Amino acid sequence: MGFLVILVLMLLCFIAGIAVTIFVQWYLFNLYIDKLPYVGPASKPVIAPFSLPKAVLEEEPLGKEPAGSINALLQFLFQECRNTKRVRKWFRHRLSLELEELLTRTTTGKLFEKIVLRDLDLGSHLPAIRSIEVKTLSVDPGTKLIEEVELCLDLDYSGGFQLSIDASTRLSKLAHVSVKVNELSGKGMLKFTRYPYTHWCFTFYNDPTLQLEVETQFQGRSWAQVNSIIANQIRKSLKRKHTLPFYKIRYKPFFVKPEIDSLVEEEETQPGLLELTIVEATRLSSSPGPVFCNVAIDSSAWIELTHSGTASYLTVDVSITKHSGPHIGISFKQEFISDKYQVGVVVESVSNPLCQDLKSGDIVVMVEGKNVQSLSALNKIIKQCQNKVTLRVERKLKLILGTEDKMNQGENFGLRSRSIAGGDKTDSDSSNPPSSSDSPAKRSISGSPEHSKGIPRLSLCSEAEMEASKPQMFSTKDVPFSKVVQFNETFKINVLPDHKYVNLSVWSRGSEKNNLLGHISLPVKPHCCPPSPGHHVALYSLLPPNPNLTASIGNSLASHPGFEPCLCFGDVLLSFAFTGTGLGVANQTTAASSPTPGPSSSSSSTILPEIPEVISGPKHDFVRTHFEKVTQCGFCFKKIWLKDALQCEGCLMSCHKKCAVKAQAGAGCARTNLRRPSVQPEIITTPPDDINAQASVVEENLFSLRSGEEINDVLEALLSRPHDEGLMDAAKASGKMLFADFPPNVRKGKIDEMMSKIKHEIDAESQNHAALQREEQNSDNATTKAKIAFLVGKSEERLQALTVLMLHCCAGLQDTREGEEAS
Repeated sequence: MGFLVILVLMLLCFIAGIAVTIFVQWYLFNLYIDKLPYVGPASKPVIAPFSLPKAVLEEEPLGKEPAGSINALLQFLFQECRNTKRVRKWFRHRLSLELEELLTRTTTGKLFEKIVLRDLDLGSHLPAIRSIEVKTLSVDPGTKLIEEVELCLDLDYSGGFQLSIDASTRLSKLAHVSVKVNELSGKGMLKFTRYPYTHWCFTFYNDPTLQLEVETQFQGRSWAQVNSIIANQIRKSLKRKHTLPFYKIRYKPFFVKPEIDSLVEEEETQPGLLELTIVEATRLSSSPGPVFCNVAIDSSAWIELTHSGTASYLTVDVSITKHSGPHIGISFKQEFISDKYQVGVVVESVSNPLCQDLKSGDIVVMVEGKNVQSLSALNKIIKQCQNKVTLRVERKLKLILGTEDKMNQGENFGLRSRSIAGGDKTDSDSSNPPSSSDSPAKRSISGSPEHSKGIPRLSLCSEAEMEASKPQMFSTKDVPFSKVVQFNETFKINVLPDHKYVNLSVWSRGSEKNNLLGHISLPVKPHCCPPSPGHHVALYSLLPPNPNLTASIGNSLASHPGFEPCLCFGDVLLSFAFTGTGLGVANQTTAASSPTPGPSSSSSSTILPEIPEVISGPKHDFVRTHFEKVTQCGFCFKKIWLKDALQCEGCLMSCHKKCAVKAQAGAGCARTNLRRPSVQPEIITTPPDDINAQASVVEENLFSLRSGEEINDVLEALLSRPHDEGLMDAAKASGKMLFADFPPNVRKGKIDEMMSKIKHEIDAESQNHAALQREEQNSDNATTKAKIAFLVGKSEERLQALTVLMLHCCAGLQDTREGEEAS
């Protein structure tokens, strides 16, 4: 018994020793691991740049080469795939499209009621390649990328491809045509290229040898007389479409057209942290200066954000589908926009449920890529559109303004600034070209010292104050322009449930203005939040900065079928890594080591509060006034019949008593806004093309306002000139010299008096314009209606000229204020 106890104790000690040994080893192992530095998974995507193998670079062209191995591979694939459902369905679909084109777009198709593909035989084999030769292999010396590959193929085919069709004529007669290809041989060109975007094409260098066997039946009886006619038509079609210099630009099966998945409105974005890396941009439009990117995540898709002293606007493209009726379910109105101090076309109401992207109060800038100057011009362009109308609008939002020093980084993310009184140039004329009714141009505050100095800063909010309606914005460093622009910058973005789109734009920085090169809006959930961990890399084509650029692009491939002009503005390579963990950490920016370091402009990020309501500026100082003449309400633009209403002592705005409360909740007193202390000196930026025109206008002393009696003379001179961007710039430049020889107090009083007179002229002309429009609507006589329409057009021109005069005076008033501050 004692021996058994000793044995058990020895066994327990042995097991305890093993356990202690394993525990000590495990402890020492963990202690050793903990002392090692933490590395973790890769924080940046690993993307090796493309490079050709040395064997390809050092290989000398051998001229024509046999293609035995390629023939064997292609013939095997055809053997196994020719009778599969997918391949036959693809051939039937392509041939059906050709027959539909024959039926709808040719004169021959007018004789037939219906053409149907009956039978299809793909033949016994594929065309054989007797020889292959590399005609062109273009490699860029800087990027080492293959720009173009052109192959010459000597083809020979005798496989007997055959198809038969049934046709029903308009005389209720039936016809049957069978075509068999007995021989097709010739030298074909197979080209792959990446400019202006990646595509391929195939065509014959010269007319190929083609032998056809055609059989024709009409009402079941042979009709041999037309066999040769059909064969000749096929040969002519082959020469017209598939012989140099004619060919079709193709994508499949090698390439796929870039498409953005649609966003399901009911889906809510999962909150978390998104690491967005902008790797590179290629095939951009030529840029004289460095290039940078702006990124914003928001609840809506937009192109750019413009900022003025009292308002900020999002530029949005909205597509509207037209139905058979004459109306599209949207009401527009032409009114004076106090924030921009201009007359513009505004969306009054939206009754079409399919136009949810368009909101009341949106300012229409362009329609189908054309500038909108008046309500009549907008209606004319919409009537000319067939099925779809694309509107570019500016949507007002609210930004919190502050003066804290910590807001310096808010000046660099790429906002555009627009001055109210004088205004400046837009960063990109291509993204928002000027029109005769455009506001004074806009200015960039996107990071360059000369543009960001003195700009009203944007208040940032803490992470605890972050809301889904606040867009987060980021900007990359400046990188020198090249064929492949390397950014390699990572941004950590807090994704909130209401965030729907990542808006990215690529800009070219200039000395006077920044130009928009391209943009894209990606739905967050399907594109930017991959479900699996790690970095997901994707290439996206940039959209044109201006819709009408796709119609006016001068590319040598524009005449070829299949050309897509909207793909000619470059592409951007992005990487996404998403962590779905509630609210992410604070926004950060991590710049990777770039092979092409840019200037010292630093990356930046900010969060902007977006509140889609009207900004309430300084209140109107309304007093009850009895008018001597019939006056128009400045808020609802309707007539004040009893001549007893309210008038603001600051901006001289006339207003119904019933409209006073709504007017106080509106944009505020425009004249008071103009008299507020200026926060920055005005920077007049004029494009080189308009310098001579502006100088000539100033030299002619067009804006010679010294008394109220000269207003009509100046208006007559303005009406004889086109209201283009050059005239706007001249009005601002010459406004600084208005009454400049008077003391500041006297000068300010004279400018105020002149602005009051111009305001009175605008009110009177607006009243006349409204009366003419009513008379035009009530008139039934065509001749009278045409005369009134002519007078309406003249009235609109006079309103635009008065707006230019008001801009001229506003520039003088701003110059007076800046002079007082400087002294």
